[in-house]
Amino acid sequence: MPRAGLVVAVALIAAAALPGAASASAPGWSTPHTASVVPVGVYAAGPNGQGVQLFGSSGASQARIAQMRAIKADATQGGVVPVDAGGRPGFDEPAVAVNAGGRLVAAWNLDTLQAGPFGLAAALGARTALPRTATVLPTVGSADAVAAAITPDGTGIVTWVEDFATTATPSTVRAATLRAGQPPQVVTLATPAAGTVLLNLAVAVDANARPVVTWTGSTPAGTTLDVARGDGAGGFAAPVEQPLTTTQDPHVTTVVQASGALTVVWSDGGATAPAGPLTVRTADLAAGSATLGAPRTLATTAPGWLPSVAGALNGRVAVFYAVGSGGKTGVSLRITLRSTSGGWGSAHAVGPSGSRSVRNMGAGVDASGRAVILWDDGSASSTPSRILAARSSSSSDPPGTYHQLPQRSGDARCATPTLILSTSGDGLGAWQCNATSTKAGQPRLARLTKAS
Repeated sequence: MPRAGLVVAVALIAAAALPGAASASAPGWSTPHTASVVPVGVYAAGPNGQGVQLFGSSGASQARIAQMRAIKADATQGGVVPVDAGGRPGFDEPAVAVNAGGRLVAAWNLDTLQAGPFGLAAALGARTALPRTATVLPTVGSADAVAAAITPDGTGIVTWVEDFATTATPSTVRAATLRAGQPPQVVTLATPAAGTVLLNLAVAVDANARPVVTWTGSTPAGTTLDVARGDGAGGFAAPVEQPLTTTQDPHVTTVVQASGALTVVWSDGGATAPAGPLTVRTADLAAGSATLGAPRTLATTAPGWLPSVAGALNGRVAVFYAVGSGGKTGVSLRITLRSTSGGWGSAHAVGPSGSRSVRNMGAGVDASGRAVILWDDGSASSTPSRILAARSSSSSDPPGTYHQLPQRSGDARCATPTLILSTSGDGLGAWQCNATSTKAGQPRLARLTKAS
């Protein structure tokens, strides 16, 4: 079966300035709360740090039911709201997006526990009025990769790859536009040649609320980047296809700008975490253009690393990555930033000096262009035991002094953080801790307030 996957984060440039010193406090970050254990789930950040979580009930994936909850301003959890997809069970590949007004779109794969392809459900709602019912979108094959975005007026866009039982039948890329009280508008964006591997599916909206859907298609001859631009009314132009690399299955991130232009960051390393270093490149695609700009080589990362890429509509892009030769137990961290005018700066060192042990890292950029980074840290001879964070003081500066986030009493070792940042600079951090009084892998959730 042809494979498909969500956007995977990538890397950038090398070396430079000395990292900021450690701080005993973590400005903007709350003390973490204990979160509920869920089998599969994702967070999205809304205004004023008030996010949502979309997750599945316990049990086998084929029998799970979609559920949602609001995350309060202090990062505590609201009550659980089940979402009925016409009585059809199953929950996997969740995607959720929240706009600045707190309105949301959610989507997930279904499984009817019967023979046949997996379906796809989607729902509109708000953080203060979570959806209780979902629409089952029309599919013929199995919905695979799923991505979602929402416009300022609450229009939801859900896009997915539809696979079939044999490689002789081409996969398709499809999109649905959802508006409250109206049936979904579903269109097929592309049907590549049979055997094309579809990866890196993503969707975002530009400043005019027009959706931009991107994905890659790989064959033995190499990989192309495909871009389908929506008109804001449910229609899409034919996708523009550009040769990207002669390598199969690269990791690609696209950042949509206000005009609909794109910054593309990619690395040649295969569909799973690579064993060797990655060379990372970038190029821009101007709004309305069918031709990528000249590529620029940005960095060679540490073996086994897929760094984090994030950006904003104003063109600011942050790439947070590891360098070194020691894999994940002997690395140092760098961040490289793209300015709103399109130039890439030099790399900035972040975090403790010397070789460190790092497992997870995340970057975010708010609407003003300020970057936030979050990662776990330990000495090179150990595993990570604490969560560190840093934030830019302005839209033109790199993240400065790093801080260790608070830990709950009894948390002996914390790692694997995820950063969820809203456009306003509010956000959430989620990670796992080993607590001395309970079993390992206890989820924690903290709020980040926006910078003054």
